[in-house]
Amino acid sequence: MLINLNTKQIKLLLTLNNIKLRNFYLIILFFVISNNFLFSKDILEKIVKLKFQEVIIRLDNGDVFSCELLDYSVENDSTIKIEVQTKIGKTTIFSNEILDIMQYQDYNRHSHRIFLLPTAEPIANNSFIGNWELLFFYLGVGFNDYISITAGRSFIPTVRYEDQISVINAKTTVFSQKWEDMPGNMSVAIGYNYTLINEKNKISNIYSALTFRTAKSVLTASVFTKLGNDDFYEVRLENNLTSFAYENGSFGIALGVDTRFSTTKDIHFIGEFWNSNITKPSNSGVLAGFRIGNTNLSADFGIAIFSSPVFLPFTSFSWTPF
Repeated sequence: MLINLNTKQIKLLLTLNNIKLRNFYLIILFFVISNNFLFSKDILEKIVKLKFQEVIIRLDNGDVFSCELLDYSVENDSTIKIEVQTKIGKTTIFSNEILDIMQYQDYNRHSHRIFLLPTAEPIANNSFIGNWELLFFYLGVGFNDYISITAGRSFIPTVRYEDQISVINAKTTVFSQKWEDMPGNMSVAIGYNYTLINEKNKISNIYSALTFRTAKSVLTASVFTKLGNDDFYEVRLENNLTSFAYENGSFGIALGVDTRFSTTKDIHFIGEFWNSNITKPSNSGVLAGFRIGNTNLSADFGIAIFSSPVFLPFTSFSWTPF
């Protein structure tokens, strides 16, 4: 069907279309400006809070550097101009170049654990998905700054479903105090660990942890005791049967260190010492290795040494997407 329009009608339609198109662009512009304003406001709040402190800034081009926030000013277009002091001198950056500003110690988003050892620090907003030894998958979730839960299960192809290993760990950070004269804090936590090795072997522990954190290092000491009635366990992996003793009421200790190398922000040394029964020094083990990571990903590589002696390599990967 053909529609005949005169010149006035065509001009009217074009005018209406132009108005609709202009309104559409105005709406898009409004959302862009609003988003930039909210983002600049968030950056401004962090600058005010962290002024004259050492921070780490991540830029939109991927660069990461440490500096001290000196001063700031708001430009006419709501962009924030920031003056910072770096090791090579003062410079200026703008808020539209910044992806994130964080306190120096917050760059390590894995301070809630060493390798196996949970620290007293909460997971908080650093929830993660991880993998131990390529065959054990786990995740950790933080609820505010107090409750942290980690759970995982092995998926070993040659082992029956009922013979797999499951672990759940829950802890609460009952105390945290920031240092007044330097970056870092002290935290205290109590927790409960439940391990299921095959369906028949159930091991429970309660523990307490004390953690000292500085700009570069996380130091943790933990004391734990075993609950339950069983003293001996038999673990079956496919056709292999292994037995071990873990006496009821045993008191154990664990020490852990995570320290960043001075020449880089992304490589750490991690180490742990474990003794499952302080009356038996032979029930001890040491883990030592390296962590390579940033605010999103981490990878751990090292070796575990037990008193038998037994040497086992260990690996761990975690993704912190949020």
